[in-house]
Amino acid sequence: MLLFPSNFRHFLIYCGFAVLSIVTSKSALSNANPALDPHTLLDSTITMLQNQREQAVSDYVDAYFHKDALERWNGEGRERYIGWLSAVKHYHKTFSMHKALPFDEKRNRVTARILSQSTRIIYTLTITLAQVHLATNDESNLSWKVSGISITADKPVIDSPLHALTKQELATKLAEYVDFITKNNAFSGSVLLADNDAILYQSAHGYAEQRFHIKNNADTRFNIGSLNKMFTAVSVLQLAEAGKLSLRDPITNYIDHTLLGDGDFSAITIAHLLSHTAGLGYPTYPKTHPNDLRNLNDYLPYLRYIPIVSKPGEQFRYSSEGFILLGLIIEAVSKQPYNDYLQQQVFTKAGMAQTGNFDIDGVAPNMAMGYFYSNELKSMQTNWFIHSIKGNSAGGGYSNIADLYAFSKALTHNHLLSQKYTNLAFTTKPEFHSDHYGFGFSVHHGGSGKVIGHNGAFIGVGADLRVYLDKGITVVVLGNQDMVTTPVITYVNELMQHLQ
Repeated sequence: MLLFPSNFRHFLIYCGFAVLSIVTSKSALSNANPALDPHTLLDSTITMLQNQREQAVSDYVDAYFHKDALERWNGEGRERYIGWLSAVKHYHKTFSMHKALPFDEKRNRVTARILSQSTRIIYTLTITLAQVHLATNDESNLSWKVSGISITADKPVIDSPLHALTKQELATKLAEYVDFITKNNAFSGSVLLADNDAILYQSAHGYAEQRFHIKNNADTRFNIGSLNKMFTAVSVLQLAEAGKLSLRDPITNYIDHTLLGDGDFSAITIAHLLSHTAGLGYPTYPKTHPNDLRNLNDYLPYLRYIPIVSKPGEQFRYSSEGFILLGLIIEAVSKQPYNDYLQQQVFTKAGMAQTGNFDIDGVAPNMAMGYFYSNELKSMQTNWFIHSIKGNSAGGGYSNIADLYAFSKALTHNHLLSQKYTNLAFTTKPEFHSDHYGFGFSVHHGGSGKVIGHNGAFIGVGADLRVYLDKGITVVVLGNQDMVTTPVITYVNELMQHLQ
C-alpha cells in the first residue's frame, strides 16, 4: 500500500515480471489421471499453451492449482492467478517448447525453455509443485499440485550468428527488433540507445492514450516504477557526502521509533535500507483511499505495519517500504519536502526537466496512460484506478527517455556525486549478502562487463535503465503496458555481448 495497492504488489513480487499463461481443455481435465507426476504436469502445460479457448485458464487453475495457492492474498488467489495468466496469454499469443529440463527434486520444480510467438524470446518456465495426498485409504498415494508458475526471459532467437558489431550495426539491429515486436502488438513505449557522446537510436511506438489514438513520442513521459529508487539513493548519498548523515546511522536517529512496529528497528542502518538488506517483510495494510497518500508524511500512520522478518544485513530482501523510510530520512535531514530536494539536487543538476512525482489526477502534460489486459473486460484497461495517485521515494514517478539518458550521463560524469560515492552506489555489498545490488542500483557482471541501473514493473508499467559502464553505452526502455520492456532489454543484452 505504501507504493501500490498491496494486493497487486504482492502478486508481482511472487510471480516476478511475467507469469506464464497456462490453458487446457475440459476433456483433458476430466480424463486426467488424478495421480499427477511432475513430468506429466509439464507435458500437459506445454499442450495447454496451444489452446485458445476462453475458459481454458480458469479451468486449468481450478484443476491443477494447490488449494493453498488459490487461498493466497486473503482468499483472492484464484481470481488473481486467472487474471494474470490471462494477461500473459494475451501478450505472448502462444508458446512452443524449446527444451525440457530435469525435475529439481530439492526445490520441487519442473522447468522448461519455451519460445514466445510475439517476441521471439526464449523464456524459462518454472512450475513449483506441492505434494498432496489423494482421497484414498493409502497414505502413500501422492500426487502433485501447482503452487506457483513463473516465466523469466532468457535469450532471444537470432536467425543468423552475430559477429562483432559496430555501434551503428547495434542500433540497426535494435531498431529492426523493436519494429518486429511492435508489429506483433508486443510493444508500446519508447526506446533510446546512446553512447557517452550522442544518441545512436531512439523511437516511440504505440499509443499514450488509446481512447483518442494519441501516439507515444520521444518526449512522452512514462510511469517509471521503481526507477525512483535510484533518485532516492543518490539523494541519501549526497547528504552522506555532505556530512549530514552517516550510512552507519540507525534509522531511529531520524524516524521516531514509536511510529514503527514490533522489532528492533534501531538495528537497521541507512546502509541496510539502501541495499535492501534491512530484513523488512511484506506488510498487510488496512484499506485506504489513494487521495490520502500524496506526500510522505501521509504514510506515517502506516509505518507500524512494516514487519522485521530477518536480522539486518543477513540477506537481500527487496523492500519498497525501506525506500519510503529513506524518503522520510531525506526530509528529516534536509528540512525539505522530498520532492523539493529531488528537484533541486538531482533533477535540476542532471538537466531532467521532464521528470517528477506528478499527481496523476492533475494536468501534467504528455503523460502516457498505463494499460493492462483485463480478463473481466476481455480488452485493455487503464491502470489509473489501481496504483498510487502520486509517486514517492520508492517509485511511481514519471520521466522520458531523454531525461533518463541525462541522468545516466550526470552519474557517470560525477555531476551528482563524487567518484567515491558514485562507486559506493555502483558496488555490490557482499558484507550484507547483497550480491547483485549496490546502494539503490542493480549491479551485474557478465559478457558485457559491468552493468548498473534499475528496472520498474507494475500493472501497465514497464521501465528499464541500463548503463553498460565498460562499453560506454546507455539503454532506456519505457513502456505503458506491463511486460513490454523485458523483450527489448533481453535483446539488447544479447547484442551488447557482441559490441566491439
